[in-house]
Amino acid sequence: MHIHIPLQTAVVLSNVFVFSSLGIFLYYRYEILFSWLNISTFNQRRLAICLVFLCFYMAIMSFYPCYNGFKTLSEFFVCLGYHFLRSAFFVFLPVLAIMYIERWLETRNMTFLKRRLIVVLFILIFLISTNIWMAMLIDPTHRVATITYTFLMSLLFSGIVSAMYLNVSYANLAEKRLRFERELELSRLNELKTKAELDALQAKVNPHFLYNTLNSIAELSLHQGGKARQMTIALAELFRYSLNKKNEMVMAIEDEVEMVENYLMIEKIRFEDKLEISISIDEAAKRIKVPKFILQPLVENAVKHGLKEPDKKGIIRIQIKGDANKIDIMIHDNGSPFPEDIQIGYGLKSVMDKLALFYPGRHTIYFENEPTKQVTISITDPQKNA
Repeated sequence: MHIHIPLQTAVVLSNVFVFSSLGIFLYYRYEILFSWLNISTFNQRRLAICLVFLCFYMAIMSFYPCYNGFKTLSEFFVCLGYHFLRSAFFVFLPVLAIMYIERWLETRNMTFLKRRLIVVLFILIFLISTNIWMAMLIDPTHRVATITYTFLMSLLFSGIVSAMYLNVSYANLAEKRLRFERELELSRLNELKTKAELDALQAKVNPHFLYNTLNSIAELSLHQGGKARQMTIALAELFRYSLNKKNEMVMAIEDEVEMVENYLMIEKIRFEDKLEISISIDEAAKRIKVPKFILQPLVENAVKHGLKEPDKKGIIRIQIKGDANKIDIMIHDNGSPFPEDIQIGYGLKSVMDKLALFYPGRHTIYFENEPTKQVTISITDPQKNA
């Protein structure tokens, strides 16, 4: 038993299958297919949507009254050619216009719903208005039937396209909101993580400094009660200043220097004329923010090494140069040279950890003995994480 499929039916089904499959393929693979074109992502998407619509427009060609009367394959391909030229005009131009209108509306101060409704209105206008042009091109014998059919198809097609457009628009909006909320949550978690890490580092620095200072006060209280009292008051001032800034992770360099000056005042009371201090800051660098307590541990180390020899006067020089693009912090002491294998204590470790936390890949720290002994910290783009 042989099943006979009429030529017209076979060609119509094949046409629908081929162009529908091609449209689906283009929709999902256009980024790879058009990657060789030197055009923007927006233009790639615009071209892909035009081609997808063209494919589906070609797929329904055989249902048009003016095309469904072919008897041979040659007649079908002639009809296919005419429909392709007509579709290229009726599909490409409306889709291009609608995409540019949508892009223009994104720059206007309108609500999301209002912008989308305007686009839907243009979709209806463009798709239905194609019947006017088709009436001029179609043979009069097929005009009434074809225009009636295309008008109803345009209404149906524009309704489907509008519904899909609104659905995709709201889906994209929901996705953007979800992505924004995730990024906001991630940013909040990173901020909390950074604050927790800084608090952990600070917890190591403060007891270390407090321990050293209290030892000094205890020593002075045995024989120099006046100095011990002055140092206690200076220590209270330093910690009062620190407590007032306890919720801040970063501070202006001039505030950091003020904190260091409070610390050096304590050491000056202890060592008197044995300690010489000079501080120099570029005006452009004063308001740049850096992690809190980044200078004091380095200055404390400089004081400790500069006064290692009891009969030698310790010299401490703090110099800060730069601007918003780059800053250099140099701390010099005249103590013994840095050894090749520097022992990293709590103070220095906290400074290095803070630099790594705030300026990953944008900072350096050098220990130099020539031409002068100093620690140099260089930070590129210091305000990026401020």
